[in-house]
Amino acid sequence: MEIGVGHAYSLRMSDVGELYERDFYAWTQDQAALLRAWPEALRPNALDLNHLAEEIEDLGKSQRRAARSLLLQVIQHLLKLRLHPDRQSEQRWKKDVNGFRDQLRDVFAENPSLRAARDELAADLWARAVASLRRDLELDGFDSRAAMAPLPDPAEPCFDLDREILAEDWFPQPPAG
Repeated sequence: MEIGVGHAYSLRMSDVGELYERDFYAWTQDQAALLRAWPEALRPNALDLNHLAEEIEDLGKSQRRAARSLLLQVIQHLLKLRLHPDRQSEQRWKKDVNGFRDQLRDVFAENPSLRAARDELAADLWARAVASLRRDLELDGFDSRAAMAPLPDPAEPCFDLDREILAEDWFPQPPAG
């Protein structure tokens, strides 16, 4: 979610401070847009606004990367719980999922605009998680094709983002047999 320059100019100073406290990611995108829109003739001497805007924008992007990384970790572990034949690590995987979900809730609480963009954040993560599982299964000495056979279509997510991946206590059923 990018905040446009028009939005930035409509904010009062008190609103900008509130935005910083309420949604850090949105604030960084807003402030970067303001810096880029600053008329050249009014810029203070030697102030490198383009690079300042880029650095501020990158602060917000680090929050976005954190959310994507945590989502990926949750999906990878849920896939292991659903498909990995070796059940010895099941409790650890569940604890890891709980920890990743807690961290993700914190990122979303500090950056509600990222929570609103959760579908976009997760869009390409399924394919990465499936590829990671395939590699892990092979490294662990399992036939990845056989283990992943229960997936109707490995290219399509089999977990619902809100009802399962982000749900506090949801875990998939382990593989049969």
